[in-house]
Amino acid sequence: MEKYSNTEGSETLTVTKYVFQKLLEKVITKFKVDNSIDATYKDFQLYGFGNFDPNLPSIKSELELLLKGYVNGKYLYNKTREVSTGKPIIKISREYKFLFFNYIGYKDVSDFIEKEIHDKEEREKQLKLLKSSASNEDFYYVCYYYGEDKKMTKGQIIIYNNWKTFELIFVYQNKKGLPIYYNLFGNIKQENSFVHFDAKFFTKRGKIEGANFIFYVGKSYLNERPILVGAYSSFDKYDHSVAGNMIMVRKDNRQAMEAESNSFYFDPILSQELVKERYIALSHVPKQLSRLSTKSPYASIFGKIPNNYIAEFTIGEEVHKLQFLVEEYHYNIRSNTENVVMEKDRLSLENKGQILEMHFTLVGIFMIQKVSMYIKAYHLFQEGETTGNYTGVDINNAIISGKVQLRISTT
Repeated sequence: MEKYSNTEGSETLTVTKYVFQKLLEKVITKFKVDNSIDATYKDFQLYGFGNFDPNLPSIKSELELLLKGYVNGKYLYNKTREVSTGKPIIKISREYKFLFFNYIGYKDVSDFIEKEIHDKEEREKQLKLLKSSASNEDFYYVCYYYGEDKKMTKGQIIIYNNWKTFELIFVYQNKKGLPIYYNLFGNIKQENSFVHFDAKFFTKRGKIEGANFIFYVGKSYLNERPILVGAYSSFDKYDHSVAGNMIMVRKDNRQAMEAESNSFYFDPILSQELVKERYIALSHVPKQLSRLSTKSPYASIFGKIPNNYIAEFTIGEEVHKLQFLVEEYHYNIRSNTENVVMEKDRLSLENKGQILEMHFTLVGIFMIQKVSMYIKAYHLFQEGETTGNYTGVDINNAIISGKVQLRISTT
């Protein structure tokens, strides 16, 4: 049998879920036979952790006799928990990558595969994994996004198999302020200048769709990008469809990744980019368009907003006139004033459709550089003009406010 093993040149051994389950089965069977145990053991006593009785047999004590040194009794148990979450690949590190196989009478994983793994497809899958693991480096990232409960959130992303597969661990806080984790796994595909992450979520009922991410990487190699900026779409813990911006930052190793993701500190550079950058589609299935959302009753008013407008801002003793257009159907705000361009524009109807709210930034020759206007919609659409209020920032970076007269232009 040709042997491909990463046990000599790496601290970590990677095995498939199938191979690990076979290994675990052999370890537990040997333990129970050697110690004449018929009754079912509690997990903490079987593996030897927590409040286990050291005077009773445990896998921990058996392995310590073999190793002639300390063994973490919970290590093997934690690996079984990883399998139960649906994790397709299990990593065994340090002395454990030999110890478990030695305990059941095998030299290493290759010896075990040759004598115990008879399923041809599973054998080839494991050998391929060992061969690729010997030359492929894992990459560790922390991802950042604006998540549930209007809070900044982190996750761990581990890249495997030369950017073919990944593991994603979302990190949340529980009520006591301690980190809790949710695991997803998936495949990576690179197309043109983008890299796509397709995640799956494992439950007791099987594998279901998880989240999807897309990041721009350009034409360079993926490994050359320490920071990736992109977007995600998923469902959140409240069963809402969500989407938003996400940033991935590479870390030097697993320890650095885990330390950063478990910390509840967020760099202001990241928060500034991500706060409020989240779209939530509520779990609501309307039977007709008029019940699409709570805004639907005001659609007739919203449809009257597109038009040409003249706004006259009072600043002290002066009046400054601005002409602009609200585009039909698209509701973009565009300048009709010479030497003035509008950016970061948005509009909405507030207070049950009674107040028209407009925001935009002005670039060019105009006294005001940024402004928010609040106008009574009824008077504007019935009479063609009305007086409202504005707040903003002028060309000298002074905060200003005052009256604004807005009217629909007839020219």
